[in-house]
Parts: sequence; structure tokens; C-alpha cells
Amino acid sequence: MTKLSIIVPVYNVERYLPVCLDSIRNQTFRDIEIICVDDGSTDRSSNILEMYSKVEPRMRIISKENGGLSSARNAGIRCATGDIVCFVDSDDFLDKTAAKRITDAFDSTHADLITFGGRVYPQFLSNWWLDKVLSPRDTMYASFDPSLFALEAAEPFAWRTACRREFLIEERLWFDEELRFGEDKLFHYMAYPRSRKTVFLSDKLYDYRVNRADSLMATRNDDKVLRIYDHLRISDRICSDWKQSGNAERFGSQLLSLIGEFVFMDVMTAPVQDRTMLANFLKSILETYFSDVQLKALLHDREYGAMARAILIDRRRLFGPRRKMMFYLGTLRNNPIDFLRRGRERLASLGAVLKMRQMAGRIFPPSSRTVALRHLESEFVQKESVALLNSIELLRIELGNVESEK
Repeated sequence: MTKLSIIVPVYNVERYLPVCLDSIRNQTFRDIEIICVDDGSTDRSSNILEMYSKVEPRMRIISKENGGLSSARNAGIRCATGDIVCFVDSDDFLDKTAAKRITDAFDSTHADLITFGGRVYPQFLSNWWLDKVLSPRDTMYASFDPSLFALEAAEPFAWRTACRREFLIEERLWFDEELRFGEDKLFHYMAYPRSRKTVFLSDKLYDYRVNRADSLMATRNDDKVLRIYDHLRISDRICSDWKQSGNAERFGSQLLSLIGEFVFMDVMTAPVQDRTMLANFLKSILETYFSDVQLKALLHDREYGAMARAILIDRRRLFGPRRKMMFYLGTLRNNPIDFLRRGRERLASLGAVLKMRQMAGRIFPPSSRTVALRHLESEFVQKESVALLNSIELLRIELGNVESEK
């Protein structure tokens, strides 16, 4: 029978960890091992893990110095003994049928990796982009096709992808421990090209928490320049891996389009004082990993050619009205919905509009939508508290039963 290793990196998540572990323990498929990697927690996470290990024989704890999420995941992979490996972030939780659905899919398809769907938790904090990327269709790729990145809800989030352990070891697929942000995207861009068979499942098997203000992604998004720099580092790692594997030569135009979608517009809209520095970094990436022929074709690309010329040839295009025109046209061509969204956000951020909204907020009562949202938030906080208390109480009962049996 297929065995599933579930790797849970743990770092200072005492508020969420019990519910996460309960969701894994309560899987309908029982042949699992739960590998919890304590990445140097300084709160009570370590104590919670120790308590759970006394009542859950399928659970193993690996304690290590803090090295980040990638380091914790790699430590878990090294210790895994299951046929299949998947990941669960310790503030999220699994649908109770997840392990069963994942193992059944591997048994029936013999895939190297499977990417499945997920739900945003709480749902009222979701947005159109999250709903889209967490909703793959049912399909299969018998070999690698770079179009899957455009056609499928393929990434990001490594917790959406389960892999055969032998595949990870044979292909030496590890998370990049030098990246503190974006390691999931890099992992997928390394894994999909090496997979001999890739399966996408529409089943929503994972609940992804989006309300943690102290999460790494939330803190990264607050600093635009740092976020763009991170994206450029990720792009550099992806291009390096594809260059070494020969995929940059085979699929150069597709990779350039993917990189263009990922970072070109960010660099074009970076703060003025940092724009040239970021453009220099991007230029070095393009000239290092792509041939003159590939770059020449990029300069004539309908979607990214104008921005590529600004980055590679004419830096005057990085500033002034031409830049804004390239930005608006690029957004409109690539994603009309995003174009309208950005326009609405831009309008809402204007000083006069903000002042009018503030005045209206003082004069008029909250809208029905605002009231409904506040009510949902209040219910959610209460639900979270009850779930945590229930998990702790059940754990105490189990611990008491274990002690009485000694």
C-alpha cells in the first residue's frame, strides 16, 4: 500500500498548530507519517509538538536551529520514508479526504507529481487571483510543456503539490535555502520540467490561511522594492536552472514570456530612485541566460518588446510618459481585468478621493457591505478561538488516557 509522508515546518505558530495537526491526524487514509520540523521555535510550539507526539505514534519531530521554511522542508524530505511526499504549512489545514485522494491519484496515474486545488481560509478574505490559482482543472501532461504555466493553475504554493519521494531524490529537487521568499515558485519551475508525468486535480484538498499579518509574504508585500528584488532573484535562479538543463535553449521564447509577465512591469513601475538599479539587475539576467537571437526576438515581441527595449537598449523609456503608456498598454493586453482593477485602485488612492471617502465615513453610517464584513470577521475570530480550545481539550483528554494506561 502507498504510504504518504506529510511534512509540516513549524515556527512560532502556537495559535494555529493544534488545529493543523488535528486535520492531519483525522485523515480518512491512515497510512501516513507526520514529520514535524521544529525550525527553532521560541514560543510554545515545541511543547505542543511534544504533547502530540505522546498520543500520535505516526508523528516524528525533528528539532533544528532556525534556517527558514526551505531548510525545514528539506530536513523533512531527508527523513521521509513514504512513497509520496506532501507539505502542510503549520497555520493551514487539510481536508479530511486529502491523503486518500492524493494516494489514489498517484496509484491510478503513476505520476511524478500532482498539483491539487485549495480553499482560502477564511473565504471572505479571498480575492479573484487566489480563487483562480487555487482552482486547477482535471488534466494530465505526459511530458513537460511550458504552456502549462500559462494554461493551468500551476503555481505558486508548494503545499499544493505532492511528489513521489524517489522523484525528488533522483532529480535532486530541494528547496533553495538561500531564498527567503519565492522558494515555492522556483521549486515548481524546477519540478515541472523534470516530471515525466504531471497531473492536476480540481479537488480542493487544502485550506490556506490568509489573515496572518506577521507572515513572511505579508511583510514582504509591504516593501515594493524588496519584493521586486526578490522576484528578480527568483527569475535569476529559474533561468540558471533552465540554462543548465537545456530548457532555456529549447523553450527560450516561452521562458522569456514567463519572466516578462513576472517582473517586467514591476521593474517599469518601481520607485524612481530604484528603477535603474533594478533594471540593471534584470538586464544582466537576460544577457546572461539568453542568446542574442532570443533577445532580438524579444525586442519584437508584441506584449513585452517595448518594455524589453527600455530595459536593454533605451533607458529613457524607463521614465516619463512613454513608460506610463507601455505600462498601461502592457497591462491591457496581458490582463484586461487587472487593468481595470489597477485603474480603480489608482483612482481610489488619489488624495482628493481619499479625503472625500474619509469625510463620507464621518458623516454617513457604514455601508451594509462594511457591516457584513465586520460581522464575518467577528464570527471568524470566535470560530478560531473555539476550534483552538476544542483541540487543546481533546489533546488533554488523550494525554490523560495515555497516562492512565501506563
